[in-house]
Amino acid sequence: MRADSLPGLTDAGKQALVDYGVSLIVDLRSGHGDDGIPGDMPVAVLQAPMDPRPVEAAWNWPSMREAYLGFADYYRGTLAKALTALGHAEPPAAIHCLGGRDRTGIACGMAQWLAGVEPDAIAADHALSDENWAPLHPGWLAAAQDDEERERRRRISEPAGRTLVEVLEEIERRDGIRTRLLAAGADEAALDRLVSRLRGEA
Repeated sequence: MRADSLPGLTDAGKQALVDYGVSLIVDLRSGHGDDGIPGDMPVAVLQAPMDPRPVEAAWNWPSMREAYLGFADYYRGTLAKALTALGHAEPPAAIHCLGGRDRTGIACGMAQWLAGVEPDAIAADHALSDENWAPLHPGWLAAAQDDEERERRRRISEPAGRTLVEVLEEIERRDGIRTRLLAAGADEAALDRLVSRLRGEA
């Protein structure tokens, strides 16, 4: 399951995770400020932080494409760790960051790509986050401390369109998504298990 920040759930929401049978939560938040507020979760949590601040494109966000490529290049090992954990976990499992769209979208997009999901379906799934967050954007933009930050937030909040798919296609052309993950330390059997589950084969 792809989610936004699960520690923000109410007690009833956390109980719903338990009732649904979630065995593991992979948390991609950075651990800094509001992004990394710890939460008392009722299931096992694996921390796999992807802090945007060391990645200039991911922090300044000249465009979504540049930000996503920056995340995917800088955090190869973290993405390999996250997808390995999801493959080893007893299903269902959950993965989240703060908003569920960017860091989590890259990780889930890679998993979908490996499973052979059609690019249009990957883009459509990713677009659900834009739909979910759209009502909150005006308040987020208004809360920016200055015009420069407001403009950065405006760039971040632009709809994704097919950007994630284009990023995945570029990574595939460069070195192959599976090859990259394995080279970064992913467990091959775990990736195979994750793919089988996504395809409904296991």
